[in-house]
Amino acid sequence: MSNERSEIPQKTIFFMGVLIFSAIGGILLLAFDFGGWNGSNYYLGVYIWGGINAWNSVFSIPILISGLMLLYCAAMAVLVLWFPDKIPDKKMIQFGFYFAAIVVTLSVIGGIVFAVDMEIEDVWWWFDAGFYGGIIGSIFTTVLYFFGLRTLE
Repeated sequence: MSNERSEIPQKTIFFMGVLIFSAIGGILLLAFDFGGWNGSNYYLGVYIWGGINAWNSVFSIPILISGLMLLYCAAMAVLVLWFPDKIPDKKMIQFGFYFAAIVVTLSVIGGIVFAVDMEIEDVWWWFDAGFYGGIIGSIFTTVLYFFGLRTLE
C-alpha cells in the first residue's frame, strides 16, 4: 500500500460547499414562505392568517430575485467543479460572489421590513423556511465563494 494520500483540492471543497448551500438556500426561498402571520381574534370570531413567498404578489419580487441569484451561484459552482479548465471568464464566477452578498443584504432588509410591518399590524408573526434558507444559505455561500475565488487565482 502506498503512504501517499490523494488529497482533494481546496477549490473543490469550497465550491462543493457553495453548491450545497446556494442550491438549498435558493430552493427554500422559492418553494417555502419567507414569513407568516396570524391575526386571529377569538372574541370576534375572526381567523386571519397568511404568508409571503416568492409567488405572492409584486411585493415578493425581491424574494424571487434572491432565489434566482442563489441558483445562479449553484450553477457557477457546478461549472467550476465539472469543467475546472474550461471556465470561460472568471468574472462570471465573481458575479456569483456578488450575487450571494446581495442576497444577504436583501434577506436582512426584507426580514427587518417584514418584522416592522408585522409589529405595526399587531399580529403574531414568524419567519419561515424561506427566510432562514436565504440568510443561512447566502452567508455561507458568500464566505465559501470568497475563499474559493482565492484558490482560483
